[in-house]
Amino acid sequence: MSLGDSGIVVGGARSERADAIDLVRRWFDHLAAREVSAAAALMASPPTFVISGGHRFDSLEAFIAFVSSRYGAIRKRQDFVEACEAPGGFAIYARGELSGEWRDGGTFSGVRWCDRFLVQGGRITEVQTWSDIAEIASRKSG
Repeated sequence: MSLGDSGIVVGGARSERADAIDLVRRWFDHLAAREVSAAAALMASPPTFVISGGHRFDSLEAFIAFVSSRYGAIRKRQDFVEACEAPGGFAIYARGELSGEWRDGGTFSGVRWCDRFLVQGGRITEVQTWSDIAEIASRKSG
């Protein structure tokens, strides 16, 4: 922060929207590094997770256990992040492509995904996630 010639404070302030986006990016970074407790610390207690197929979870650990039961490994490439106002906070949308391995060792890639985070009071309170993984799985078994 600095003072301009007229004594007016110039720059320095970050927007709540930017802070909400950074929070979600840190959450992704912690998960990619397998720092589950650090990612969970960025969330409200309890958070809400809803994923494709209507599966609901009330903790990051339960969500990870479910995902681990379906996939040997999964990686998310994030291509886009945007934020908009939502009741009591911000909705952060992130989208990109998934790649990884099935439990049987087969691989997949190019799977579209979109996650919506509700950020309220500096914490992630809700995560909704959608992907085309069911479509890819049906082609694999078909």
